[in-house]
Amino acid sequence: MENMNFAVIGKIEEAFGLDGTLKIKIFAPHRLWENIDKIYLKRKSGEFVPFEVEKVEIRGKKGYLKLKGVYSQEDALKMVGAHIYYPEDKLPKLKSGEFYYFQLVGSKVIDNQGRELGTVQYIHEGGMYPMLVLDSDQIIPFTKDFVLEVKPEEKLITVDGEKIPST
Repeated sequence: MENMNFAVIGKIEEAFGLDGTLKIKIFAPHRLWENIDKIYLKRKSGEFVPFEVEKVEIRGKKGYLKLKGVYSQEDALKMVGAHIYYPEDKLPKLKSGEFYYFQLVGSKVIDNQGRELGTVQYIHEGGMYPMLVLDSDQIIPFTKDFVLEVKPEEKLITVDGEKIPST
């Protein structure tokens, strides 16, 4: 497992019910979750801990996850806040023009005039739409209105400079 690269595919938000079911936030395409049988959990400074999946039910960007060995609300509460990981080499292949969010971290963001705005630190999914959070402390909505082009293979994102407030 030392040489394995992992992608974040979700986050445990809360315990759901009394049987150990976890309410999760989904960061990966639904098709990944349809046949998933094993995931890894990790806290910020912890190790990757494998869990077998008993059941997953996806509803939009939320899901309900039942793991083997997690049979009580008390067990589930211990997992709240942990991120859910999956081996990158097992991720479904994407269609042309599609990408995973983790592939955008570290991308340079420029406006359509070529001015560099910063580097993507992470993508925040807390509101109505995702937000690119840059190392320059700038936050840019990750929508078609703001983002003109995404080139994950080049680690480059071009945004509409007229819609981005100057810092």
